[in-house]
Amino acid sequence: MAMIDSYKRLSLQIFGKIVDRYIKGFDSLKPHLRGANLNFLLKAWVSMILMTTAIAYLVSLVLFIFVGVLIELDFVTYIYYVIFAPVLVASLTFMLMYVYPMQKAKSVRKSIDENLPFALIHMNSIVSSGIPPEFMFELLAGFKEYGEISKQARLIVRNIKTFGMSSINAINHMAQRTPSPMFKEILSGISSTIEKGGDLPSFIKTMSDKTLFEYRMKREQYTRTLSMLSDVYTAVLIAAPLMMLTALVMMNLIGGDFFGLTIPDVIAMMTWVVIPSLNVAFLAFIHTSYPRV
Repeated sequence: MAMIDSYKRLSLQIFGKIVDRYIKGFDSLKPHLRGANLNFLLKAWVSMILMTTAIAYLVSLVLFIFVGVLIELDFVTYIYYVIFAPVLVASLTFMLMYVYPMQKAKSVRKSIDENLPFALIHMNSIVSSGIPPEFMFELLAGFKEYGEISKQARLIVRNIKTFGMSSINAINHMAQRTPSPMFKEILSGISSTIEKGGDLPSFIKTMSDKTLFEYRMKREQYTRTLSMLSDVYTAVLIAAPLMMLTALVMMNLIGGDFFGLTIPDVIAMMTWVVIPSLNVAFLAFIHTSYPRV
């Protein structure tokens, strides 16, 4: 942590004035930095992006110069290699640093949305027993099974106990930071209900039923999608390759080639490259289409 703080201070010293001129161009990163729970101000993060990009450029420049000499490239290729390769590395570094808060915030949101129906059931059982809201979040923070919800509950408890915030202000503060619109709505509703003296167990029960219904609907829709995909898998990735391989075996007995390749080479490519690649792509699609709510 101390190393990160030192790196942040050094980045601000070197690039702080430059960032001040162009800080408005990076305003879109603000909500992502908050949602990802990255404890950096926008100016500090952008300065670190520029610092890391500059270091990546200089290190890759030295490395490519050294490698270019070792492999004895001709002069024109060597100059082209040394000029453009470090620029490519620096560009990729800048892009990764810029996108990281967005991806981190997206990951936090997925974790919250996945666990929200179950966390709300737990919250409902807690408040129904008459326990005050601040203790509800304290109990919720102790269950790591709820992922990012537990972490955000822990931050609410920290703001109340360490920084002396009221429970309403602590909840509102987290509602402004969370990347999940649904969790934001729930936190804002809890805060408003407490402030107005409303029926908190009834509110949480209503939101619990709502999120659980959406959860079940997503699962039912996903089950129907899986049923359709299973038929596609059987036709495209089982039946079609078998028919193709059978046809290739017959062609091999007759003789000839396939687009300039020998039939055994095509069969080997189908067996070891095409079919496994299609199966991996299908599994990746199944994984990415898995419902997160």
